[in-house]
Amino acid sequence: MTAEQNPPRSERLALRQPPYDDATRQAIENTAFTGLSPQNLRLSMAHHPELAGKFQALAHAVLFGAKVELRPKEIAIMRTTARSGAEYPWGMHVAIFGKRCDLDDAMADELAVAESDADLAHPNWTDEDRLVVRMADELHENSNVSDETWAKLTRIWDSPQVIELVFACGVYRLASYYTKTTGVPLEIGQAHFPKDYRRT
Repeated sequence: MTAEQNPPRSERLALRQPPYDDATRQAIENTAFTGLSPQNLRLSMAHHPELAGKFQALAHAVLFGAKVELRPKEIAIMRTTARSGAEYPWGMHVAIFGKRCDLDDAMADELAVAESDADLAHPNWTDEDRLVVRMADELHENSNVSDETWAKLTRIWDSPQVIELVFACGVYRLASYYTKTTGVPLEIGQAHFPKDYRRT
C-alpha cells in the first residue's frame, strides 16, 4: 500500500488527499528542501491553500532570506518550539539544521529541557547562544524582551538581524500553534523530544 493510500493519521485534521486543483498541488509540491521535508505540514495546510502559500513565503524568508547567521536563528527556532511543546517543528529543525550549525544531539536536547539559559551545561555553548535562548524565553513568557536583553542583542547584531531573530521566534510560535492544534503527524526521520522533556 502506498503512502498516498495509507497517509499518516492526524487525530484532528486529516492530511488533505487527492484530487487537488493546480494551485493546491503547487503549494504541496513547493519546497526548498531536499531529503527530509515538512510534507505532512504542507498536506495539512493544503486545506487552506491561500494561507499555506503566504505562510510558506514568510517561513522561506526567515529560513533562507535572512542575513543573520544560521546558528542563532536555529537556536531561536528550536528554543521557541520546545518551549511551546511543539515536537513537529522542533524535531524537523533539529534533524535538518542541527548539524549544519554545529548543534549536536546533546545540545539540541538541552535546548528542549533546560530551565533557562543559565542551565545550559554543554561546553560548546557560547555567550551569544545563551543570549538567544534568553531572548526566546522572554518572548515566550512576555511577548517582549527586557531592556538589558535588547541592549545585548543590538551590541552583537545590527537592527535587521535582530528583527530577523524576533521574526524567527514569532513565525515558529505560529508554526507551533498550528502543528499542535491541528495534530500534524510527525515525519519519518525527524528528531523526537528527549525522554526527560517536559513543557517549560
